Amino acid sequence: METGLAGKVVLVTGGASGIGLACVKALAAEGAQVLVADLHAAPGPGSVAVDVTKPEDAGRAVETAVERFGSLDVLVTCAGIFHSTPLDRISPEEWDRIQAVNLRGTFLVAQAALEVMIPRGSGRIVTIASLAGQVGGLAAGASYAASKAGVIGLTKSLARFAGPHGITVNTVNPGIIETPMTAGLPAEQRAALVERTPLGRVGTAEEVAAVVVFLASDAASYVHGAHVDVNGGILMD
Repeated sequence: METGLAGKVVLVTGGASGIGLACVKALAAEGAQVLVADLHAAPGPGSVAVDVTKPEDAGRAVETAVERFGSLDVLVTCAGIFHSTPLDRISPEEWDRIQAVNLRGTFLVAQAALEVMIPRGSGRIVTIASLAGQVGGLAAGASYAASKAGVIGLTKSLARFAGPHGITVNTVNPGIIETPMTAGLPAEQRAALVERTPLGRVGTAEEVAAVVVFLASDAASYVHGAHVDVNGGILMD
């Protein structure tokens, strides 16, 4: 499949690990010029350390992509944190923090990216939501599930706003994926989730990244406002 990503400028938030890192590698393999924006980004020409919850940092991530590579064609929002705290034990501070990173961070970076994409009349935005945002969480806590449900709703709003400007916006809903974020799941809980999954296994970050590459590519030019589930069949809707 010809992706048309060669030479395109891509910004990946949360690109230092997990699904974000897999997206960085997959997009770079297609010839894209990728900038990693991450709280823990290592210094270098291909990365920038940012806190996506801060408007000035979100803007700086986009500005850095434009300054270093001359443009911004694709935004992939992978920055996120995971909690599995039982609902009756979630503190207001934990609730606020996870909404800030997962939902506010997605909004702020997407808003900044649109300032560059709209005048150009083109662009791709791919957000990362979650199975938890669709079903209320199987392993995730309510704070995480709510934040990802927010990302799903935000993506639809972004799609309605950006579509008339030639910008496609879509989201990916990963299920149980092998990443550092899910490494702490209890073995019994993990086994129960695998048993409920028709494919009978945990997914990989690379399998999620492959879908992100498609949505960022020319092949997905008429896919807009959609959610793509990468969950092994544990939810079919």
